[in-house]
Amino acid sequence: MALAATAAATWTTLGDATADRPALPLLFGTWPSTATRVGLLITALAAVTVLGVLIGRNPPPGVRAPAGLWPLAVATFLISAELRGHPADAVLGVATAALVLLDLLPRGLLPRRARARRFTPRRAPAGRRPPPDGPGRRTPTPPHALPPAFPHGVALGVAIALHPALVLFAAVLPPPPAGCRTTRLTRIAPALTALTTAALLLAAAQLADPAAAGAFRHRLADHAAIGAPGNETALGVLTRLGLHGPPLVALWIAVAAVAAGLALRRGRSLARDRQHLLAAGVVGCATLIVAPVAGPADLCWLLPAASGRLGRRPEDRALWPVVAVTVALLPSTLLDPGIEPVSGLLLRKAPTLLALAAATALPFRRRDDPLWHLSRTPAPPPLRRPPLRGVPILPARLRPVSRPNLGLELVFIQVGYGVYTYIRNAAPDRVAVATDHARTLYGLERTLQLDIEPAMNGWYLRSGDDLMRAAQQYYTTMHFTMVLLVLVWLYTRHPVRYRTGRTVLFAATGLALLGFWGYPLAPPRLVPELGLRENPVGVPEEAPLGALTPLTNQYAAMPSLHIGWACWCALAVATTTRRRWLRAVAPLYPVITFAVVVATANHWVLDAVGGVAVLLAGCVVQYVLTGRLLLDQEPALPVPRPAPSAASVDGFAARDRPDRPDRPDRPDRPDRPGQPGQSGRPGGPGRSGRPDRPDRGDG
Repeated sequence: MALAATAAATWTTLGDATADRPALPLLFGTWPSTATRVGLLITALAAVTVLGVLIGRNPPPGVRAPAGLWPLAVATFLISAELRGHPADAVLGVATAALVLLDLLPRGLLPRRARARRFTPRRAPAGRRPPPDGPGRRTPTPPHALPPAFPHGVALGVAIALHPALVLFAAVLPPPPAGCRTTRLTRIAPALTALTTAALLLAAAQLADPAAAGAFRHRLADHAAIGAPGNETALGVLTRLGLHGPPLVALWIAVAAVAAGLALRRGRSLARDRQHLLAAGVVGCATLIVAPVAGPADLCWLLPAASGRLGRRPEDRALWPVVAVTVALLPSTLLDPGIEPVSGLLLRKAPTLLALAAATALPFRRRDDPLWHLSRTPAPPPLRRPPLRGVPILPARLRPVSRPNLGLELVFIQVGYGVYTYIRNAAPDRVAVATDHARTLYGLERTLQLDIEPAMNGWYLRSGDDLMRAAQQYYTTMHFTMVLLVLVWLYTRHPVRYRTGRTVLFAATGLALLGFWGYPLAPPRLVPELGLRENPVGVPEEAPLGALTPLTNQYAAMPSLHIGWACWCALAVATTTRRRWLRAVAPLYPVITFAVVVATANHWVLDAVGGVAVLLAGCVVQYVLTGRLLLDQEPALPVPRPAPSAASVDGFAARDRPDRPDRPDRPDRPDRPGQPGQSGRPGGPGRSGRPDRPDRGDG
């Protein structure tokens, strides 16, 4: 599946990009030619295969995933990079990552057994003493003493020739395997091999095609390429911020030097901790800061960096992987829906900021850290037995009821609203088809005697300027603002109900996007023969703005998310609060919203029915996934504390040591021989000479 998707996407995107020349030097042929396209296609398939096998043989510690997931992940990133930039640069960028990991990861492409058979010594000659490990047949080679499949550093040298910033990896190449004779020269031999290979390839490229080699060097200092919006390096960000001249160069060199030094130190430490993928990701993020020019394919180093573990709560563990993968796969413009300028600036610079943080600052957990094995408490079983077999379909560990991480929720809301805005505005605005659908829908309303739009719009136009401005302001901002307020209320005051309500909201919004795309519908004010207006006669008719965004698709009226979101707010409040007056007031919000959207001629009555339908469908999706309803009252579960290791510091282990007798949740340990008391100390079960003290909790 991964190779088929890669082949189809790569061949198509290479054919569409024949007019643009790639930035990276091509290893074969000229651009554009059929031979070059075929060579790049083979390179893409080989890169996906190599990376999939390497990550499958060197998975992140503690991650249980099928081996077939890794090639699909690599193919997904490659297709995303091809769509965001030049496909040839994307293929070569992923290929360089495969070459780097081929030298960096301890387990290569060949299985250990095959390599052991390949490198075992032959039978001892006749007349000599047989080896002590066997009866004279074959001596098994220890797996840790196996020589590499090819000299260390050659693959990295090829990658450095294509991307000079990858020279940082020469400082973190693994030493010779244990059991081999090591000297100072053998320890630096892989780095020397990589640098020599890169120098030879660059010299050969200069002799073969001086013009192409000069163009590649010129690109590294091209001001237009450095300041381009797609350049996600630190130098590109500083250039777009307005810096230039010596201050720009000095600041960039300082940032690059600090990032490279800290990343190399952290990478060596993580490699000694056997987190090899994370070490590669940390150093790769530093290359994104050091390089003058980089494309979307260079963001691939955020993916191995996403294997790091952060946070003290189980709910915090998923924040960093979700953020890193989202930034690596989605364009910066999609991350910023244009809600607020300061957050929009940070979101547009998110790839560079995340790479800098991963290389220098993020405190990734080590494997001997007590918080490494932190696990989330599974969700309780549903309160009622589901009528459908197989419900809920999610396992208990994926449907918790505790309060989620705030940063992760903000990312979900920001990215979700950005995707919603993008798809809604990208839906085809087929004017003729949308107008025909509106006439058909209005005829159906007349048949059902639901055609109240002309009467309500007439009353609205005669109501006065103040009421009209209030209705227009209500329509443009209220529905989004109220949704945020209800989400904040659920998160802070009723965290047990937050996940259920949020899932219903997101599912309903996603289902509504299908209606926007598949059934374009003009609002009543855009049907000429009806004569319905949002503004009085003489005032030019303008499209209402979307919620806090500068653009909107006028022909995405079915279903009405104004009604769907308003009903969700009322339902969430009415089923959660215990105050009777709030339960009585909550249904008024969707009623007022319905009156506003119909009176301003922005929606039909049946659009409101569609909004209620997608909300009910969202409730069904939530029920199928988790087996919970909005009416369920489930208590939050306590977060379990991890079992501390023997090497824990005294500040943590003194409270949570398993042999503490005053812990009610720990079983008593039997007395050791010759040591009175459960704790092995004189003076009874407590500390020596001190009375027992009650548990002081988690601190």
